[in-house]
Amino acid sequence: MSASGTPEYIHASSYVAALRSELGDAGTGRRMTALLNQKVLFPHRGQATLDPTVLTLGTWNDGADLRITKDAVSRITRQFDDYYGAFVGGASSAWGAPVIIEFTDGTAVYVLFDHRTFLEKTDNRNWEADLLRWMSA
Repeated sequence: MSASGTPEYIHASSYVAALRSELGDAGTGRRMTALLNQKVLFPHRGQATLDPTVLTLGTWNDGADLRITKDAVSRITRQFDDYYGAFVGGASSAWGAPVIIEFTDGTAVYVLFDHRTFLEKTDNRNWEADLLRWMSA
């Protein structure tokens, strides 16, 4: 906490996200539309903040935040896979590969941090590095 009592953020930016199950359930129509605008595959969006104790994905569901603690996470990666491939994601793993947060219960969240539609760029490389440091702290 800062002297004013507000949390000291390690990282903060906008995000779009989807559960692995939501990506798996996306039909052909949504996948075709995603070639023009990836955001159609990501129903959750808002402001992401990472502080020393929790990753918060703001306004996750019906305005409620998704608060993720380290002990709930089993693995964090940044890669394309069968659920969200390079063809849809702009083909550049450096710019477009999602951060995948896998939970101990088997659920996985795919996140694009600070996604810029026109160039299909994200800040996922920096977020992945910060999240991995956060997990090991």
